This record gives sequence, structure tokens and C-alpha cells, in this order.
Amino acid sequence: MKIKYPWFKPLINMSKFRSSILKVIDNNKMTMGEKTFQLENYLRKTLNVKHIILTTSGTSALLMGTLALDIKKKDKVISPNLTWVASINPIRVIGSQIILVDCKNRSELIDYKKLNLKIKKYKPKLVILVHLNGQVVYDKEFDQLRKKFKFKVIEDAAQSLFVKHNNKYSGTKYDIGCFSLSITKPINMIYGGFCATNNTQLADKMRAIRNNGVNSLPENAMLELPTNKGLNLKPSDMHSTMGIQNLKLREKIFNKIRDIHRHYKKKINNPKLNFVEINYKNSLPCYAQVFVKNRKKFYNYCKKKGVELHFGIRSLDNVVKHSKNDLKNSIFISNNLLRLPCGAGYSLNEINKVIKIINSY
Repeated sequence: MKIKYPWFKPLINMSKFRSSILKVIDNNKMTMGEKTFQLENYLRKTLNVKHIILTTSGTSALLMGTLALDIKKKDKVISPNLTWVASINPIRVIGSQIILVDCKNRSELIDYKKLNLKIKKYKPKLVILVHLNGQVVYDKEFDQLRKKFKFKVIEDAAQSLFVKHNNKYSGTKYDIGCFSLSITKPINMIYGGFCATNNTQLADKMRAIRNNGVNSLPENAMLELPTNKGLNLKPSDMHSTMGIQNLKLREKIFNKIRDIHRHYKKKINNPKLNFVEINYKNSLPCYAQVFVKNRKKFYNYCKKKGVELHFGIRSLDNVVKHSKNDLKNSIFISNNLLRLPCGAGYSLNEINKVIKIINSY
């Protein structure tokens, strides 16, 4: 059966994209040209942060952030068990010790009580906080422990761009925030991401890491020597111009994905499905997510009807050696959660057809 309803459908304004991309081609500056710096500046002002370092993906942003913090093999790093593996892949490459923490019961939110206990026990060099599905929660005791033990914090805010908590945007509170602008995010540049920081020294390091270790403008004729270890993680102007166009549409996109999420909750009446709860006041749910028994059976049923589902975030205990006894909540979510078709490119009429198929299961 051909997939009629993909699990994610972004809003795409092709006429504006075509004209913008042609201008980029005419400028003859495809890598980190005018549009890249324009997008960085736009994000910097909107998020009210000192530095934005645009790169090729959210994964690249996490790599740049980890390297900039100078994490070593002997260091201890604490991470949520429930996150995409990109959050910890730089740590795995370095070879540092990874300590995993469970989420709350039937929630993707980190269990700060468990996290704080592990901080006291292990005294980490780095803590990775992950803000999943447009939900951002901070903790006073965590902030106190950060001052006491002086650990660094990376916020993986790939799914929570422009979500506020106490009037502060996610990814801008601690040392470095890492964001994704991939095609399956509400705001995308097809493929890209960025780091946000208020620390000028860290920003300079990440700019150098992005440009093969050289802290200067790319392709500078002076050919400065590298000051850091680095890779080629420079974004393209073609992608950047698409990111700018999507940012201009962000309120329309955000309202649409909220409407779709509410519509699913209102219209789905199949008792086999239970929604992952979302507090709409303080969140922006990228995805409509449900728990379902016998997930594979339901997935195959929907696929035969032309509806594509997504298994969502997987727990990390399968890639990191760790006792599963204190990770039961995140393992449950990993084994039972599904994402329904969503994204601002869908009309409510299309969503109604998906709902009809789901309710008939």
C-alpha cells in the first residue's frame, strides 16, 4: 500500500523558496554567505542570546558544543535515557562515562529528583538536558547543584525551538543550547541546526570547530592556521534562505500544529490509544503522540491503510551499558509510544481522514 499520509508533513511555500534559492545561486556564494549570517542574526535577536553558530544539523550542533566544552575520556556525563542517540554520540566517540537517568511515569520529561541524586553521587563534568516535544521544565535544586559542583550543561532543544519557560527560551539558560532545523521540525531549513550561547569564548571555539579549527571567515584568503580541533560543519546559504522563509511563517506554523494536536485529542475515540499528556500553556507539541498496546500490530494496520506512523524517541540503555532497573519509565515509553501523522503541511480535512482510519482499528 502506498503511503498517503506520511508521519510528518512540513509546510512548504515553494514559490518563495524558488525565488530565494535563485538569488543565492546568482550571488555565487553557496557556503556561509549573506543568508547564513542573516539567519544567525535573526535567531540571535529572536532568542535574545549573544551568539548563534549555524551548522549543518542538530547532530553537528551537539558535536560542536561537546568539543567546545573540552570533555575528556575520564569525565562523567549524565544524560536522559529517553533521547535521540545524537545527544550522546559525541560522548561515545570521546569515550567518557555515560550515566543515564529515567523520565517521569508516562511522560517524556526528565525526573529531576532522580537526576539530582545522580549529580550528587557522580559529580559529573557535563549534564545533558533534553527538551522533548516542545516541553521545557527547569528545576531549582538542579540550579543549586550546578553552582555547587560547577558542571557544564548542554540543552538539547532540538524539539523545543521558541518554547519559553519563565520568560526564557529553551536552550538559552545554561552554557550551550543545541537546536535542529531539520525537515521534521516545525521550523526547518530542510537540513540544519545551530548552537546558542551567551559565552563569547565558547562561541569562538564553536566557530573554529565549524571551520576546520580556524576561527575566521570561511575561505579567507589569509589562510589562518587552526587554533582548535575542527571539522567542516559549515551550513549552505541555500538551506539558510529556506530557514529564513520558514521563520517568517512561524506563528502560522505554530498555530497549525497546536490545532492538529487538539483536533486529534478531540476526535480520536479509540480506547486502544492513550495520548501522552501535554500542557498547552507552556509547550509547543511538535508531534501528536500516543501509547498503544501491541504497537507493531497497530503500526502494520495503519501502514496497510496508507497511514505512516513513527516510533518516536528510543531509550539509550540498548546502546549504553547501564542497569535497566532504574530506567523503567523511559523503557516503557520507548516500547509503546507512536507518533501520528502531523506537521503544519497537513490540513484538518486530511487529519480527519487519518482519524477515521485510526478509530476503525
